[in-house]
Amino acid sequence: MAKPRRTRDRQDYYYWKAKEMGYRSRAAFKLIQINKKFSLIKKGYWVLDLGAVPGGWSQVAVKLGANVVAVDLNPMSEIEGVEFIKGDITSPETIDMIFEFRDEFDVVMSDASPKLTGKWTIDHLRSMDLAKASFEIAERLLRRGGNFLVKIFQGEEINKYYREVAPRFRFKKFHSPQASRKRSAEIYFVGKGFKR
Repeated sequence: MAKPRRTRDRQDYYYWKAKEMGYRSRAAFKLIQINKKFSLIKKGYWVLDLGAVPGGWSQVAVKLGANVVAVDLNPMSEIEGVEFIKGDITSPETIDMIFEFRDEFDVVMSDASPKLTGKWTIDHLRSMDLAKASFEIAERLLRRGGNFLVKIFQGEEINKYYREVAPRFRFKKFHSPQASRKRSAEIYFVGKGFKR
């Protein structure tokens, strides 16, 4: 019999490590590991964090010395050094709000996840919609030479997404950090050196 999710989470190394270090989610370690490998975020960078709640990635970016604008449908409690915009990243109105705040970023990153239905095809396609919306925002707001990071659930549309997005970056790769759960089908597209 499978253990309840909450029990599994409490047995998770990164869950407890996040609690110990004051991060809002275990996802913070995914960004720490990805950034250590690919050097996406540097001190003084402006970072746009899409699908930011509960704020683990924003916390990491601030600790790395970045200025952060975070966006999410749900409210997020305040983090020092983070400006928060409440909005849907698939909505043109939200893009306009971001654009009014700042018209260029060094990094656009998204750990956004759809509400899961338990039906794999539907969850994959919803994840793709969020990944596409994240890239559309990056196309408008990412500076030339900037970096892009987005979570995707693996599935039949992933190679098509790669073919569409990869040519816009000097370096591009799919990557799964150690902090991703073994049972998870999430993977991250890493793009460096954006070509405007």
